[in-house]
Amino acid sequence: MQSNERGQILTLTLATFVAGANEYILAGTLDLVSKGLNVSVEATGQLITIYALVYGLCVPIMVAMTSQIGRRKVLVTAMWLYAITSGLCFLVNDYWVFLAFRVLQALSGGVAVVSALSTAATVAGPERQGRAIATVIMGFTASLIIAVPAGREISLYLGWHAVFLVIGVLGLFAAVVQQIALPPLPPAASVPLSQQMAMLKRPAIIGGLLVTMLWMGGYVITYSYLTPYLADVQRVPNSAISSILLLFGVASLIGSRIGGANTDRFGHHATLKISKALQILLLLTLAVVAATVNQHITIIVAVVLVLWSVAAWASGPAQQVRVAALDPNASGVLVGLNQSAMQFGIAAGTAMGGVITSGFGLKALPWSSAVVVAIALLLMAVLHKTRAPKPCTA
Repeated sequence: MQSNERGQILTLTLATFVAGANEYILAGTLDLVSKGLNVSVEATGQLITIYALVYGLCVPIMVAMTSQIGRRKVLVTAMWLYAITSGLCFLVNDYWVFLAFRVLQALSGGVAVVSALSTAATVAGPERQGRAIATVIMGFTASLIIAVPAGREISLYLGWHAVFLVIGVLGLFAAVVQQIALPPLPPAASVPLSQQMAMLKRPAIIGGLLVTMLWMGGYVITYSYLTPYLADVQRVPNSAISSILLLFGVASLIGSRIGGANTDRFGHHATLKISKALQILLLLTLAVVAATVNQHITIIVAVVLVLWSVAAWASGPAQQVRVAALDPNASGVLVGLNQSAMQFGIAAGTAMGGVITSGFGLKALPWSSAVVVAIALLLMAVLHKTRAPKPCTA
């Protein structure tokens, strides 16, 4: 890969990092933002739900609507809007105004991410597009590793508003760099929404996407409320939470690597069976630790969380491959649908987490996550036995 091309790919990776930061950041600052907006933790958690729901429902439509515009123009414009709305959150103290800005962030950030991925494939060319796309996707993982714990530290010392000002500045920087570094690019080749919707008539594809939703939903039921859960249930000192979030993010990267390697070596079905079984076991362990250990030892909680993160994110590459394999002739469309399914899972899981927290308390979250992941594992096993691949007729 030439240095100019490498620089362009890194520029696109910056887009996914900044966009990922805004989606994930509330998980690390939920308690602080809820106090700042003077609403409950459960209500604040629904800001994650709204972001993911708007992303999953509306971004495919926005991408289709802008498919006739050059990709650099779409990407840079989306990043400018994303940066401005993020920066304006610095001035917001009202819950409903903040929610409106979250909607704009989801729309602009989602369009920027999709544009960055399609641009990476064009910039790298067919011989290196796989590696280029993988590099750009790493921006999301980096945001989980860096942005969540860093965002909490910034919020603790400068106030929760400051996090969104920092994201806004990073977004402006990304937009300027992309305008300078990227060449003019033709419009993206788009798949009509009618064709994408037609694929959803096939039971095997609906089932595969439902497994994705259940897996991600089971994950975020606990993850979205992880900060208050650690503080109130596991009694982790506030000074240690940022460090645990950092370890959790690093573990997600390790899990993705392990999941990708195991998928290549053992196949996606075997990898998913093992990773989901481990997720269930570790979530139940987390719940048992909270229920039985009188002196909650932070190191024990940290170890269980790290192992859970590894197991959960090991499912990511395998599930992506599994969905794409449902119809190799339409793998690109299926990957896009799988991304939307993940966002719907985040929305549903966060909403469910809020309901569970209100009705049963934070201590019920790991139990609930384990049940949902178990349903995903059971559904996957049933689909694996009954699957009969058919060519796409859409």
